[in-house]
Amino acid sequence: MTQLKYQNFKHHKLPISINPLKFGKLIDQMDNKYIIQLTTNNLVIIKQIDNENIVKFFRKGDLMFEFKDLKISDNIFIRTLLDRKYTFKDNKLISTEILSVLNLIQFIPFILFISWIIQDYSDNYFYSYFMNEINFMNLAVVPLGNIVKLRKTRSRNAWNVFELNFGNKIFSGPLFKSKFNKLWRNIQSGFNKNNHLFILFKIKYNNGEFVTIGNLQRLNLSDKDWYINWIIDNMEFKSEYYNEAQIDSLIFSYGFKSGGIPNKINLNVNYFRINNMELPISLIPTDFGIISQIIDIPNGKLFIITNDKGQIIMINKFEKHNEVDFLINGKSVIKFRDEIISENKFMRIIDNKKYYFENGEQILFMKEVKTNFIEKTKKSRHLMNNFITLDIETFVKDNILTPYCISIYDGKNINNFYLSDYKNVDNMILSALKSILIRKYNGFNIYMHNMAKFDIIFLFKYLLKLGLVHPVIHNNRIISIDFNYGPDNKYQVKFRDSLLLLLHSLHKLSKSFSVENPKIMFPIFFANENNLNYIGEVPNIKYFKDIDLKSYNNYISNFNGLWNLRNETIKYCNLDCISLYQILFKFNDMIFELFGKNIHYYPTLPSLAMGIFRSNFMDKENIPQLSDKIANDIRKGYTGGAVDMYIPKSKPGVKLKSLDVNALYPFQMDSRLMPIGTPTYFEGNVLKIDPNAFGFFYCEIIAPDDIKHPILQTRVLTNNGIRTMAPIVQWRII
Repeated sequence: MTQLKYQNFKHHKLPISINPLKFGKLIDQMDNKYIIQLTTNNLVIIKQIDNENIVKFFRKGDLMFEFKDLKISDNIFIRTLLDRKYTFKDNKLISTEILSVLNLIQFIPFILFISWIIQDYSDNYFYSYFMNEINFMNLAVVPLGNIVKLRKTRSRNAWNVFELNFGNKIFSGPLFKSKFNKLWRNIQSGFNKNNHLFILFKIKYNNGEFVTIGNLQRLNLSDKDWYINWIIDNMEFKSEYYNEAQIDSLIFSYGFKSGGIPNKINLNVNYFRINNMELPISLIPTDFGIISQIIDIPNGKLFIITNDKGQIIMINKFEKHNEVDFLINGKSVIKFRDEIISENKFMRIIDNKKYYFENGEQILFMKEVKTNFIEKTKKSRHLMNNFITLDIETFVKDNILTPYCISIYDGKNINNFYLSDYKNVDNMILSALKSILIRKYNGFNIYMHNMAKFDIIFLFKYLLKLGLVHPVIHNNRIISIDFNYGPDNKYQVKFRDSLLLLLHSLHKLSKSFSVENPKIMFPIFFANENNLNYIGEVPNIKYFKDIDLKSYNNYISNFNGLWNLRNETIKYCNLDCISLYQILFKFNDMIFELFGKNIHYYPTLPSLAMGIFRSNFMDKENIPQLSDKIANDIRKGYTGGAVDMYIPKSKPGVKLKSLDVNALYPFQMDSRLMPIGTPTYFEGNVLKIDPNAFGFFYCEIIAPDDIKHPILQTRVLTNNGIRTMAPIVQWRII
């Protein structure tokens, strides 16, 4: 006796075990019921009662057969399968018993009378049909001791035979499909509204052997593709011989019978695709496939369904919703929940996505956008002023700006670098940078007023030679640079643009902050490569910027006719550094006193404002950090306010009153709802689900072409850059 793992029965492998968990992949278990997937298309439902298992074997949702396994001892059980009993011990078949015909007949719940004489029916096709559907003809069985008498009656249905040469080839899906299509073209005219086709398929191999594939099927005109797939799937589970032996011909026995039958596939069901799967747009279990079993569960029913792709669908159906699970080879591939909204409308929830359907059509798609939220921050414990200011003066050479003086101030010491003291510009700039790239200044910020558009242009290529450059760029503009230097690049300074924190010129800022060393006048257009050591009269007024004659004369009076370009350049450059340092120092002190924040952690004024908000005024962490396309689309909707200028004219003797409105944006932000919380993206008409939906929308705008003051704005790319416009007639906006 050979130890076995499986028992072969009708081309199916039945596990030799009394343990349900050894049959295959456990899909679900409810008390004493086990739902097991054997293969892609085969499913068993096992009910345990004491020492007995009642096993139902399903293929693609159709019940193929049932059997019982009775446990005798820990290593012995008896399997009753149709007319035989198989006894297994230690996974070995030790005996087979054929049940009596009488006992077999008594197992049938009703009496059949078979009136048939086998020898009169030498036609193999009809015999195969009889064996597959014994109740299709007018037959009956009665017990006569141990004798079954057979006699012939007339069949009600006319059988036709259609044989197709297969060309001595082995079976393949595409070849079978092409052959079957030829048959279908010949017989499809026989269909009408009140009949259906019954068909049985056989293969004739080169050795003369006939094999029936599957059982008899009843088809409607729309079931052709289903039948092709059904035959191909049946062949997949046949032995190698069936699929590798050469085939002489395909034989179809068929006929038409009056009366309608349900379609194999519900043609009225629409589908939508997700994750390479087609999901029925329906709440009805039968629209998903063939129901194998219905099991009562608390407050609902469990439907076990197999579709034409061999997928098993588990539907927990409740009063107001369904819970659906698609399985392939016992593994869940997609789960979703269908919530009933009304008689013809429901919502399908898959992960963080929601699909709304009405009358079998999708009307809306929504999904929660996975995003981080802006976090609250703490106030700074200590005031920090570790920073340096730097300024560069330039002259024009061959229409190119060339640095000739650099000043650096750390709050105590100031250093100057003048071009005439160096061999060339490269040496001067490298010397200036090396003076601050030392361990002493590790962690410092280095500020330049208008760095992004001016100073960094001269410094960037030299920084690349001295360490690691990590620029922060926004809208093609350098916001700041993190620069690593020293042994193993372990030290770091940050180059910052003070103009992004304080949006005014140094001259205006010096006045606003009442600094001790305000910016002075200087002939910024006077220097060139040939006069760097000039000593003489004060340069002409044309070399100064934004100066009147009175101020110029006052400036001259300070020198008594002796003016030194080197001294005045260094003085001017030094004062710019010192005044910028004092401005930043005072600004930092003010912000720290008011809000407990150090400005040196924030490269721009908006980032500083956000830092103050997060540490001083933010109550909840419910502001999403949007990015990518959604953020870009929303930004397109922000176009600024509509500003019109009116020059009023009054009649003589009539006084006019003028009104000005300020701070409309802050007022709206304070008094109106703002979009917070988890953002939801949608496609479709959200108003069908939520008439009070609040958020950002794509809109179709229709503005009358005779409107005097169009107010809805958008941004348009023109030859002169992006411009804000308020179009008329029809256009789109977010």
